[in-house]
Amino acid sequence: MSVDTIHCLCNIISPCRNELATTFILVQWLVTAISTILNTVRPVLSFFGIRAQVELNEEDYNDTWMYMPDGDGQPQVAYLIEPPPEDNRNEVPQIIQFEYYGSSNPSEPVVSNVWLNEEGITRHKRDTWEEMAEKFNPALDTKILVHGWKSSTQSNSIQSIRGGYIKRGHVNVFAINWRDQADNIYYLRPARYTVQVGRAVAKLIDLLVEEKNADPKRIHLIGHSLGSHIMGYAGSYTKYRVSRITGLDPARPAFEDCIGPENHLDHTDAEFVDVIHSCAGYLGFKNPIGHADFYPNGGSPPQPGCSEIGQIFTGCSHGRSYEYYAESINSDKGFYALPCTSLFDIKGNNCTGDKILMGDPIPHTAQGIYYLKTSDKPSFALGMI
Repeated sequence: MSVDTIHCLCNIISPCRNELATTFILVQWLVTAISTILNTVRPVLSFFGIRAQVELNEEDYNDTWMYMPDGDGQPQVAYLIEPPPEDNRNEVPQIIQFEYYGSSNPSEPVVSNVWLNEEGITRHKRDTWEEMAEKFNPALDTKILVHGWKSSTQSNSIQSIRGGYIKRGHVNVFAINWRDQADNIYYLRPARYTVQVGRAVAKLIDLLVEEKNADPKRIHLIGHSLGSHIMGYAGSYTKYRVSRITGLDPARPAFEDCIGPENHLDHTDAEFVDVIHSCAGYLGFKNPIGHADFYPNGGSPPQPGCSEIGQIFTGCSHGRSYEYYAESINSDKGFYALPCTSLFDIKGNNCTGDKILMGDPIPHTAQGIYYLKTSDKPSFALGMI
């Protein structure tokens, strides 16, 4: 199955926010029927010593498998096909965790377990929710963070950003832990869970507004990779329009070629959506999808597959997006970016105009495509050069 085929099937393999049309329901039925036949045939083939498996052949790279970094930036093999029927990870626990870090005791979060269903949440333990709600301060800004594939709230993608905000102080920080669903080498399975986790985050927002008088205009959602799309779903499903969503290299496989913005993070999901594309066109989205989209050039040898993407520009790595963002929270120099009229201007080095800051301090009036250079190691920010 080619990547293009995977992308074209995204309305089937990855749940979407819109209701499935009759055509998609029919296709879903056909896919299920074919899968049932394969489930019957495979044991017979296995009996004769013919075993279906994913071979890591170089010619199949970016087709049936690819390397993706986990939440600590370590490369892992991800299979871009459906798991075999004998895969023993069919039953994934339908539990995620809300972790609240307050400024008064930032090292020990208050944790609330949430049980998921297709609508995103069934129930949560009232006692832990009440403890969390008691510590929440509606007078402060609220940051809600979510990780991506093969990650957790203990991964660098979350801890680096959480640490930056706790260092600044005077802020509510939530981290959404969906590690049990995200930890699967068959990438399409975690991709399916993004909509359910997004609904759960939307429910958290609704509870904060309705039970704790939180101001949705002070709520900011931040997600890395698959987490970017989780936050897109959250912004779409919540009853209250949040002020900002930041997408950190939104995951591309199974999402970018989905028809309609309702299938992935986009500019309609919040009052302001900013995106950092650090591995654009490969692991992350190539095309702009926010109000303001930033394309950094890290200057270092790029992660495999992230260089000269689409013959447009040189990127760096999937994980650099959250590293840049985390540094931007308390940076003295700042990440200053130039406006561009198109992605092709980046390749031609034709971006000119007034620079703006990328990352946490971005002005919410920013619109369009931006390009910037960074250092190849911390601190990454080069300031106003």
